[in-house]
Amino acid sequence: MTATGYTSVITPHFWLANRITPRTMDLVFRVASAGIISPVSRLRFIYGGIGARQVDATLRRARGLRGWSLSWVRTARQYLSAARAAHSRGDHTEAARCEASAALCFHYAQVFELDDLDRRNHLYRRAAALFRRAAPRLDPPAMRVDIPWRDVSLPGYLRLPTSDGGPYPLLVLLNGASTVKEETGHWSDPFLRRGLATLALDTPGSGEVRERVSGHPDQVVIGEALIRFAAEHARLDPRRVALLGASLGGAVAVRLAQATPDILAVVALTPPFHPPPYFRHLNAVVRQEIALVTGARDEELDAIVEKMSLIDIAPRLRAPLLVVGAGRDLVVPPQEAWNLYRAAGGPKHLHFMRQANHVGFSHLPQWSAAAADFLSSVAGA
Repeated sequence: MTATGYTSVITPHFWLANRITPRTMDLVFRVASAGIISPVSRLRFIYGGIGARQVDATLRRARGLRGWSLSWVRTARQYLSAARAAHSRGDHTEAARCEASAALCFHYAQVFELDDLDRRNHLYRRAAALFRRAAPRLDPPAMRVDIPWRDVSLPGYLRLPTSDGGPYPLLVLLNGASTVKEETGHWSDPFLRRGLATLALDTPGSGEVRERVSGHPDQVVIGEALIRFAAEHARLDPRRVALLGASLGGAVAVRLAQATPDILAVVALTPPFHPPPYFRHLNAVVRQEIALVTGARDEELDAIVEKMSLIDIAPRLRAPLLVVGAGRDLVVPPQEAWNLYRAAGGPKHLHFMRQANHVGFSHLPQWSAAAADFLSSVAGA
Protein backbone atom coordinates (compact mmCIF):
# COMPACT_ATOMS: atom_id res chain seq x y z
CA MET A 1 0.00 0.00 0.00
CA THR A 2 1.42 3.37 -0.98
CA ALA A 3 0.30 6.97 -0.91
CA THR A 4 1.42 10.20 -2.50
CA GLY A 5 3.79 12.00 -0.17
CA TYR A 6 4.33 9.00 2.14
CA THR A 7 7.89 8.64 3.39
CA SER A 8 9.17 5.79 5.52
CA VAL A 9 12.36 6.75 7.37
CA ILE A 10 13.96 4.42 9.88
CA THR A 11 17.12 6.16 11.02
CA PRO A 12 20.17 4.23 12.31
CA HIS A 13 19.50 5.67 15.79
CA PHE A 14 15.88 4.47 15.72
CA TRP A 15 16.94 1.03 14.47
CA LEU A 16 19.70 0.59 17.07
CA ALA A 17 17.50 1.76 19.97
CA ASN A 18 14.88 -0.80 19.02
CA ARG A 19 17.40 -3.65 18.99
CA ILE A 20 17.56 -3.54 22.81
CA THR A 21 15.83 -6.68 24.05
CA PRO A 22 14.05 -7.20 27.41
CA ARG A 23 16.90 -9.54 28.35
CA THR A 24 19.44 -6.78 27.71
CA MET A 25 17.35 -4.30 29.70
CA ASP A 26 17.15 -6.76 32.57
CA LEU A 27 20.92 -7.22 32.55
CA VAL A 28 21.63 -3.47 32.42
CA PHE A 29 19.20 -2.80 35.27
CA ARG A 30 20.79 -5.58 37.33
CA VAL A 31 24.26 -4.13 36.86
CA ALA A 32 23.55 -0.39 36.97
CA SER A 33 19.96 -0.22 38.31
CA ALA A 34 17.15 1.60 36.53
CA GLY A 35 18.84 4.77 37.78
CA ILE A 36 20.61 4.69 34.43
CA ILE A 37 17.44 6.07 32.86
CA SER A 38 18.01 9.59 31.55
CA PRO A 39 16.63 12.70 33.24
CA VAL A 40 14.46 13.34 30.18
CA SER A 41 12.85 9.89 30.38
CA ARG A 42 12.08 10.44 34.08
CA LEU A 43 9.81 13.37 33.27
CA ARG A 44 6.93 11.01 32.46
CA PHE A 45 6.81 9.95 36.11
CA ILE A 46 7.25 13.47 37.44
CA TYR A 47 4.43 14.84 35.25
CA GLY A 48 2.36 11.90 36.52
CA GLY A 49 2.52 13.35 40.02
CA ILE A 50 5.53 11.51 41.45
CA GLY A 51 8.09 13.69 43.24
CA ALA A 52 11.54 13.96 41.63
CA ARG A 53 13.26 12.56 44.75
CA GLN A 54 10.83 9.64 44.88
CA VAL A 55 11.45 8.92 41.19
CA ASP A 56 15.20 8.95 41.71
CA ALA A 57 15.02 6.64 44.75
CA THR A 58 12.62 4.28 42.99
CA LEU A 59 14.82 3.91 39.91
CA ARG A 60 18.01 3.47 41.92
CA ARG A 61 16.41 0.63 43.90
CA ALA A 62 15.19 -1.18 40.78
CA ARG A 63 17.52 -4.05 39.90
CA GLY A 64 16.36 -6.04 36.89
CA LEU A 65 12.92 -5.91 35.31
CA ARG A 66 11.31 -7.69 38.27
CA GLY A 67 13.04 -5.25 40.57
CA TRP A 68 11.34 -2.46 38.63
CA SER A 69 7.93 -3.67 39.73
CA LEU A 70 8.98 -4.27 43.34
CA SER A 71 10.57 -0.82 43.65
CA TRP A 72 7.52 1.02 42.31
CA VAL A 73 5.26 -0.94 44.67
CA ARG A 74 7.48 0.12 47.57
CA THR A 75 7.14 3.76 46.54
CA ALA A 76 3.37 3.32 46.27
CA ARG A 77 3.27 2.08 49.86
CA GLN A 78 5.29 5.09 50.99
CA TYR A 79 2.71 7.38 49.39
CA LEU A 80 -0.09 5.42 51.07
CA SER A 81 1.66 5.87 54.42
CA ALA A 82 1.85 9.61 53.75
CA ALA A 83 -1.85 9.61 52.82
CA ARG A 84 -2.78 7.99 56.14
CA ALA A 85 -0.73 10.59 57.99
CA ALA A 86 -2.45 13.41 56.08
CA HIS A 87 -5.87 11.93 56.86
CA SER A 88 -5.03 11.74 60.57
CA ARG A 89 -4.23 15.45 60.71
CA GLY A 90 -7.35 16.35 58.72
CA ASP A 91 -5.60 17.31 55.47
CA HIS A 92 -7.85 15.33 53.15
CA THR A 93 -6.74 17.16 50.01
CA GLU A 94 -3.12 16.16 50.60
CA ALA A 95 -4.26 12.64 51.42
CA ALA A 96 -6.07 12.41 48.08
CA ARG A 97 -3.00 13.69 46.24
CA CYS A 98 -0.83 11.04 47.89
CA GLU A 99 -3.37 8.31 47.08
CA ALA A 100 -3.43 9.42 43.44
CA SER A 101 0.38 9.31 43.35
CA ALA A 102 0.31 5.82 44.86
CA ALA A 103 -2.12 4.79 42.14
CA LEU A 104 0.27 5.99 39.43
CA CYS A 105 3.12 4.09 41.11
CA PHE A 106 1.12 0.87 40.85
CA HIS A 107 0.45 1.68 37.20
CA TYR A 108 4.14 2.28 36.47
CA ALA A 109 4.98 -0.94 38.35
CA GLN A 110 3.19 -3.06 35.76
CA VAL A 111 4.92 -1.59 32.70
CA PHE A 112 7.37 -4.50 32.31
CA GLU A 113 5.04 -7.25 33.58
CA LEU A 114 4.36 -8.47 30.05
CA ASP A 115 4.83 -12.19 30.69
CA ASP A 116 2.97 -12.35 34.02
CA LEU A 117 -0.48 -11.08 33.08
CA ASP A 118 -1.99 -12.04 36.43
CA ARG A 119 0.46 -9.79 38.25
CA ARG A 120 0.08 -7.06 35.63
CA ASN A 121 -3.69 -7.10 36.03
CA HIS A 122 -3.42 -7.17 39.84
CA LEU A 123 -1.15 -4.11 39.87
CA TYR A 124 -3.37 -2.12 37.55
CA ARG A 125 -6.54 -3.06 39.46
CA ARG A 126 -4.86 -1.71 42.58
CA ALA A 127 -4.00 1.50 40.72
CA ALA A 128 -7.56 1.92 39.44
CA ALA A 129 -9.14 1.29 42.85
CA LEU A 130 -6.85 3.77 44.63
CA PHE A 131 -7.42 6.48 42.07
CA ARG A 132 -11.19 5.94 42.16
CA ARG A 133 -11.11 6.53 45.91
CA ALA A 134 -9.01 9.69 45.61
CA ALA A 135 -10.65 11.21 42.52
CA PRO A 136 -13.57 13.13 44.13
CA ARG A 137 -11.18 14.83 46.58
CA LEU A 138 -8.62 15.97 44.02
CA ASP A 139 -8.30 19.62 43.00
CA PRO A 140 -10.07 19.94 40.64
CA PRO A 141 -12.28 16.91 41.37
CA ALA A 142 -12.22 14.05 38.87
CA MET A 143 -15.75 12.71 38.50
CA ARG A 144 -16.07 9.04 37.60
CA VAL A 145 -18.28 8.49 34.54
CA ASP A 146 -19.12 5.54 32.31
CA ILE A 147 -19.75 5.82 28.57
CA PRO A 148 -22.16 3.14 27.27
CA TRP A 149 -20.71 1.49 24.17
CA ARG A 150 -21.93 -1.77 22.65
CA ASP A 151 -22.40 -4.18 25.55
CA VAL A 152 -19.76 -2.59 27.84
CA SER A 153 -19.13 0.77 29.48
CA LEU A 154 -15.96 2.76 28.90
CA PRO A 155 -14.86 4.27 32.23
CA GLY A 156 -13.44 7.75 32.47
CA TYR A 157 -12.79 10.74 34.71
CA LEU A 158 -14.48 14.04 33.88
CA ARG A 159 -12.98 17.33 35.01
CA LEU A 160 -14.78 20.66 34.61
CA PRO A 161 -13.32 24.19 34.56
CA THR A 162 -13.57 25.90 37.94
CA SER A 163 -15.23 28.98 36.47
CA ASP A 164 -19.00 29.21 36.60
CA GLY A 165 -20.75 28.75 33.34
CA GLY A 166 -21.10 26.20 30.63
CA PRO A 167 -21.99 24.27 28.73
CA TYR A 168 -18.28 23.68 28.16
CA PRO A 169 -16.44 22.24 25.16
CA LEU A 170 -15.27 18.70 25.94
CA LEU A 171 -11.80 17.32 25.20
CA VAL A 172 -11.62 13.50 25.32
CA LEU A 173 -8.16 12.10 26.13
CA LEU A 174 -7.54 8.74 24.43
CA ASN A 175 -4.94 6.27 25.70
CA GLY A 176 -1.89 4.97 23.91
CA ALA A 177 -0.68 1.39 24.34
CA SER A 178 0.95 2.05 27.74
CA THR A 179 -1.11 4.95 29.15
CA VAL A 180 -4.34 4.81 31.14
CA LYS A 181 -6.95 7.36 32.17
CA GLU A 182 -5.39 7.75 35.63
CA GLU A 183 -2.25 9.09 33.92
CA THR A 184 -3.66 11.13 31.03
CA GLY A 185 -5.94 13.02 33.41
CA HIS A 186 -2.80 14.70 34.74
CA TRP A 187 -2.54 16.51 31.40
CA SER A 188 -5.81 18.39 31.99
CA ASP A 189 -4.74 21.68 33.60
CA PRO A 190 -3.84 23.70 30.46
CA PHE A 191 -7.17 22.78 28.89
CA LEU A 192 -9.21 23.49 32.02
CA ARG A 193 -7.60 26.94 32.25
CA ARG A 194 -8.77 27.65 28.70
CA GLY A 195 -12.35 26.70 29.53
CA LEU A 196 -12.42 23.14 28.17
CA ALA A 197 -13.71 20.21 30.20
CA THR A 198 -11.60 17.04 29.93
CA LEU A 199 -12.59 13.38 29.90
CA ALA A 200 -9.72 10.93 30.44
CA LEU A 201 -11.09 7.71 28.98
CA ASP A 202 -10.12 4.04 28.95
CA THR A 203 -10.62 2.87 25.39
CA PRO A 204 -10.91 -0.80 24.30
CA GLY A 205 -7.71 -2.68 25.05
CA SER A 206 -6.57 -0.25 27.77
CA GLY A 207 -6.99 0.39 31.48
CA GLU A 208 -10.04 -1.13 33.14
CA VAL A 209 -11.47 -2.23 29.79
CA ARG A 210 -8.49 -4.30 28.64
CA GLU A 211 -9.56 -7.52 30.33
CA ARG A 212 -13.06 -7.28 28.82
CA VAL A 213 -12.64 -6.05 25.25
CA SER A 214 -9.62 -5.67 22.95
CA GLY A 215 -8.90 -2.67 20.77
CA HIS A 216 -9.43 -2.82 16.99
CA PRO A 217 -9.26 -0.19 14.25
CA ASP A 218 -12.91 -0.69 13.29
CA GLN A 219 -14.35 0.52 16.63
CA VAL A 220 -15.19 3.96 15.25
CA VAL A 221 -18.73 4.10 16.67
CA ILE A 222 -17.10 5.14 19.94
CA GLY A 223 -17.21 8.65 18.48
CA GLU A 224 -21.01 8.59 18.43
CA ALA A 225 -21.07 7.34 22.03
CA LEU A 226 -18.97 10.34 23.10
CA ILE A 227 -21.30 12.79 21.38
CA ARG A 228 -24.30 11.17 23.12
CA PHE A 229 -22.55 11.42 26.48
CA ALA A 230 -21.94 15.15 26.01
CA ALA A 231 -25.54 15.69 24.88
CA GLU A 232 -26.86 14.05 28.05
CA HIS A 233 -24.63 16.10 30.41
CA ALA A 234 -26.07 19.50 31.34
CA ARG A 235 -22.66 21.21 31.57
CA LEU A 236 -21.18 19.91 28.29
CA ASP A 237 -21.72 21.12 24.73
CA PRO A 238 -22.20 18.19 22.30
CA ARG A 239 -21.47 20.53 19.38
CA ARG A 240 -17.93 21.09 20.70
CA VAL A 241 -16.42 17.66 21.39
CA ALA A 242 -12.74 17.29 20.49
CA LEU A 243 -10.29 14.39 20.75
CA LEU A 244 -6.67 14.17 21.86
CA GLY A 245 -4.98 10.81 21.38
CA ALA A 246 -1.47 9.80 22.42
CA SER A 247 0.61 7.47 20.24
CA LEU A 248 -1.71 4.66 19.11
CA GLY A 249 -4.56 6.74 20.58
CA GLY A 250 -3.63 9.52 18.14
CA ALA A 251 -4.39 7.23 15.22
CA VAL A 252 -7.62 6.17 16.94
CA ALA A 253 -8.60 9.84 17.36
CA VAL A 254 -8.14 10.48 13.63
CA ARG A 255 -10.27 7.42 12.79
CA LEU A 256 -13.05 8.44 15.17
CA ALA A 257 -13.13 12.01 13.86
CA GLN A 258 -13.19 10.89 10.23
CA ALA A 259 -16.11 8.56 10.94
CA THR A 260 -17.98 11.00 13.22
CA PRO A 261 -18.70 14.34 11.50
CA ASP A 262 -19.85 15.91 14.78
CA ILE A 263 -16.33 15.72 16.26
CA LEU A 264 -15.08 19.31 16.33
CA ALA A 265 -11.30 18.87 16.20
CA VAL A 266 -8.46 16.39 16.72
CA VAL A 267 -5.01 16.48 18.32
CA ALA A 268 -2.80 13.51 17.35
CA LEU A 269 0.23 13.22 19.63
CA THR A 270 3.19 11.33 18.09
CA PRO A 271 0.77 9.07 16.17
CA PRO A 272 1.59 6.18 13.85
CA PHE A 273 0.44 6.96 10.30
CA HIS A 274 1.41 3.82 8.39
CA PRO A 275 3.07 1.37 10.81
CA PRO A 276 3.49 -1.82 8.68
CA PRO A 277 6.94 -0.86 7.27
CA TYR A 278 8.51 -0.45 10.71
CA PHE A 279 6.36 -2.47 13.11
CA ARG A 280 8.61 -5.55 13.11
CA HIS A 281 11.61 -3.31 13.80
CA LEU A 282 10.12 -2.08 17.07
CA ASN A 283 11.38 -3.08 20.50
CA ALA A 284 9.88 -6.36 21.74
CA VAL A 285 8.31 -4.55 24.72
CA VAL A 286 6.40 -2.19 22.40
CA ARG A 287 5.25 -5.08 20.19
CA GLN A 288 4.02 -6.96 23.24
CA GLU A 289 2.10 -3.89 24.44
CA ILE A 290 0.35 -3.65 21.07
CA ALA A 291 -0.44 -7.37 21.25
CA LEU A 292 -2.01 -6.82 24.68
CA VAL A 293 -4.09 -3.89 23.43
CA THR A 294 -5.37 -5.78 20.39
CA GLY A 295 -5.62 -9.21 22.01
CA ALA A 296 -3.77 -10.61 18.98
CA ARG A 297 -1.35 -13.51 18.83
CA ASP A 298 2.04 -12.84 17.27
CA GLU A 299 1.07 -14.41 13.96
CA GLU A 300 -2.01 -12.15 13.81
CA LEU A 301 -0.26 -8.87 14.54
CA ASP A 302 0.85 -8.02 11.02
CA ALA A 303 -2.73 -8.15 9.74
CA ILE A 304 -3.98 -5.99 12.64
CA VAL A 305 -1.19 -3.45 12.19
CA GLU A 306 -1.96 -3.21 8.46
CA LYS A 307 -5.51 -2.16 9.39
CA MET A 308 -4.11 0.58 11.67
CA SER A 309 -2.80 2.50 8.66
CA LEU A 310 -4.26 5.98 8.12
CA ILE A 311 -3.26 6.19 4.46
CA ASP A 312 -6.85 5.81 3.29
CA ILE A 313 -8.39 7.59 6.32
CA ALA A 314 -6.43 10.85 6.65
CA PRO A 315 -7.35 12.32 3.25
CA ARG A 316 -11.05 11.98 4.18
CA LEU A 317 -10.64 13.75 7.53
CA ARG A 318 -12.48 17.08 7.56
CA ALA A 319 -12.16 18.13 11.21
CA PRO A 320 -9.33 20.57 12.04
CA LEU A 321 -6.23 18.59 12.99
CA LEU A 322 -3.17 19.39 15.09
CA VAL A 323 -0.34 16.86 14.69
CA VAL A 324 2.31 16.88 17.42
CA GLY A 325 5.58 15.27 16.38
CA ALA A 326 8.77 14.44 18.30
CA GLY A 327 12.23 14.44 16.74
CA ARG A 328 13.67 11.95 19.25
CA ASP A 329 10.78 9.50 19.17
CA LEU A 330 12.11 5.93 19.39
CA VAL A 331 8.69 4.25 19.21
CA VAL A 332 7.05 5.94 16.23
CA PRO A 333 9.48 7.25 13.58
CA PRO A 334 9.39 11.08 13.72
CA GLN A 335 8.62 11.20 9.98
CA GLU A 336 5.16 9.73 10.73
CA ALA A 337 3.96 13.09 12.10
CA TRP A 338 4.91 14.75 8.82
CA ASN A 339 3.25 11.97 6.83
CA LEU A 340 -0.05 12.42 8.67
CA TYR A 341 0.13 16.19 8.37
CA ARG A 342 0.70 16.02 4.61
CA ALA A 343 -2.07 13.45 4.05
CA ALA A 344 -4.81 15.06 6.18
CA GLY A 345 -7.65 16.42 4.09
CA GLY A 346 -9.03 19.20 6.29
CA PRO A 347 -7.56 22.26 8.05
CA LYS A 348 -4.29 21.15 9.64
CA HIS A 349 -1.39 22.31 11.76
CA LEU A 350 1.91 20.69 12.72
CA HIS A 351 3.72 21.27 16.02
CA PHE A 352 7.06 19.48 15.71
CA MET A 353 9.43 19.37 18.69
CA ARG A 354 12.89 18.31 17.53
CA GLN A 355 14.21 17.42 21.00
CA ALA A 356 11.10 15.65 22.32
CA ASN A 357 10.66 11.94 22.98
CA HIS A 358 7.67 9.66 22.32
CA VAL A 359 4.32 11.12 23.48
CA GLY A 360 6.28 14.31 24.18
CA PHE A 361 6.70 13.37 27.85
CA SER A 362 9.90 15.43 27.81
CA HIS A 363 8.01 18.50 26.56
CA LEU A 364 4.56 18.07 28.07
CA PRO A 365 4.09 21.73 29.11
CA GLN A 366 5.03 22.90 25.61
CA TRP A 367 2.81 20.63 23.53
CA SER A 368 -0.15 20.80 25.93
CA ALA A 369 -0.05 24.63 25.79
CA ALA A 370 0.04 24.51 21.99
CA ALA A 371 -2.85 22.02 21.94
CA ALA A 372 -4.87 24.15 24.39
CA ASP A 373 -4.37 27.22 22.17
CA PHE A 374 -5.43 25.27 19.08
CA LEU A 375 -8.53 23.77 20.67
CA SER A 376 -9.57 26.99 22.37
CA SER A 377 -9.41 28.76 19.03
CA VAL A 378 -11.45 26.09 17.24
CA ALA A 379 -14.00 25.77 20.05
CA GLY A 380 -14.31 29.48 20.73
CA ALA A 381 -13.64 28.83 24.41
